[in-house]
Amino acid sequence: MFLKEMKSASIILERGACSWGRCYFCGWGKRFVDVTEEELRRKFTRFLEKNVKRRKVKVVKIFSSGSFLDEKQFSRDFVKFCIEKAKEAGAKAIVIESRPEFVQDSVLEYINVEGIEIHVAIGLELADDEVLLKYYRKGLSVRDYLRAVETLKRHAFKVRTYILVNGHPILQDLKLQREILEKTMDLVLKVSDTVVIINAYPHMKSELWEDWINLKWKPLDEEQFMDLVKEWINDPRVEIDFNNLNFIPRFPKEKMIYLKGVGREYLVHPYYEVWQDYFVRFYKPPPEKEYLLFVPCSYKKPYTRSRTWRAFLGRISGFPFFKKIHVVAVSSPGVIPYEYINYYPFNAYDWPEWLETPEIKKEYIEVTAERVKKYIEKHGHRYKLFFVYLRPDSESIQAIRKAFKQLKLENKLIETLPEEIYQKIKEFKPALAHPDAVEELVRTLKMKIK
Repeated sequence: MFLKEMKSASIILERGACSWGRCYFCGWGKRFVDVTEEELRRKFTRFLEKNVKRRKVKVVKIFSSGSFLDEKQFSRDFVKFCIEKAKEAGAKAIVIESRPEFVQDSVLEYINVEGIEIHVAIGLELADDEVLLKYYRKGLSVRDYLRAVETLKRHAFKVRTYILVNGHPILQDLKLQREILEKTMDLVLKVSDTVVIINAYPHMKSELWEDWINLKWKPLDEEQFMDLVKEWINDPRVEIDFNNLNFIPRFPKEKMIYLKGVGREYLVHPYYEVWQDYFVRFYKPPPEKEYLLFVPCSYKKPYTRSRTWRAFLGRISGFPFFKKIHVVAVSSPGVIPYEYINYYPFNAYDWPEWLETPEIKKEYIEVTAERVKKYIEKHGHRYKLFFVYLRPDSESIQAIRKAFKQLKLENKLIETLPEEIYQKIKEFKPALAHPDAVEELVRTLKMKIK
């Protein structure tokens, strides 16, 4: 039986730092964790009790952000302790990770335990020395990998190989990436017991993260990735790992600057661009949300602290239809689903409207219309109708109108604040917090939502 066919549980045991720590795409390898082996023994014992003994897990996977066989990180005694305890708890197999240079006869002889399969996972990434050494900066060659494989097999250990696709901007050329991947799989399937093909994501603290945030590189979305690996999907030896990070754009604290200003550099700031790409290619709206409600941003962050948001949310949240409504803000950062309004940078920016020029307003409409259009092209089929709760004279509503016109979906777009009501209340600040505006929103939603 192959590993992917057995019930498994994973644990992260980090100590010290990766001996190499220079891989282009890796942020974990740059971490240093100060913890004793005794603390890790207790942690691992609790893990086994919960997962192997109680849940009857058969495969234990240990991730270490380095090499489990590197004695500067983990002693031989600790490694053997983990294997023996996993066996005693009832596990049939254990997976540990290592760079090739730590796969040595003396180590394997010491940690070998009968009665449990020991799988050593090696991150080859791609079987191309130029990519490995020049671009991925792995500090190892295909020959190094094959030497480690031969050593593992000589001691009856199982070989597990990690393959990483799209780990450098040079591989954005999908034709080149496919050629290298095919060459890689031809090699590793001959020598590995199992293979995991992993989609690269931007780890914080890595150089790949910098490429991503500077718009030089993009992760593959699910469709792109599955097309790339489709040849091996049904191979029982191969595991496909599209989203091992549960990817969402994240930023280290030192990068979380407050984005205040008006102009193109703020409208299409890279931080906004990577989020808008995420919302189109990776994000999935909540399945229970059948109607979309476009709303404005606010000066106060998060938006829910503002008078406008408190006014309309406080009024509509008590109705049965509210659970069907997907609130989506439209602002200078783009289209922002409600679930993300507390995420950086949506909670740390300001677009001072009084600094806008006619040229900037025009550009705002163009950029925002394109963002709305892309979101609706990808996710619009999920919604029955689209509501707009914005000032009728705002640039945001003009952008939404333009996007829906281009998509020929004007008949599904419902504006909830008529011009005649707005003219009566527009001197009220903010107008969208006025009771008449809110009541008109409620009336429209009650009438249209079934």
